[in-house]
Amino acid sequence: MTKWVVPQRELTIDLTGDFEGGQVVCKLDVSIQTFLDLQQMTTDEDTIIKSYFKFGEEILISWNFTKSDGSELPATGQGMLDLPPAVAIGILGAWTREASGNPIDSSNELLNGNTLAEESTEMEKK
Repeated sequence: MTKWVVPQRELTIDLTGDFEGGQVVCKLDVSIQTFLDLQQMTTDEDTIIKSYFKFGEEILISWNFTKSDGSELPATGQGMLDLPPAVAIGILGAWTREASGNPIDSSNELLNGNTLAEESTEMEKK
């Protein structure tokens, strides 16, 4: 039997519309445990903030975001929490659709009813 190597792909998310020019690079292939943990966390009012922090710490690789004073906004859990809601929700929603292997289905629970990601992001897999 030939061995199969588990992929470690990256996803580039290019923000569009009001957020044109923003670009995010994140891990696409994570363990099912990480994926399900995030899914559970985003559906619970008590842990939804932690889900964005976890995404920033464990999945986010880099972005080109800066603060209004021109300083870099770190691509970290705290950086995710410092983003405007529309940007943070869009990033997590876009990643969720791609990571779930079903980019067409926007009914994924991680989106939690938000469709901003559909309108403000374009994705590219590497």
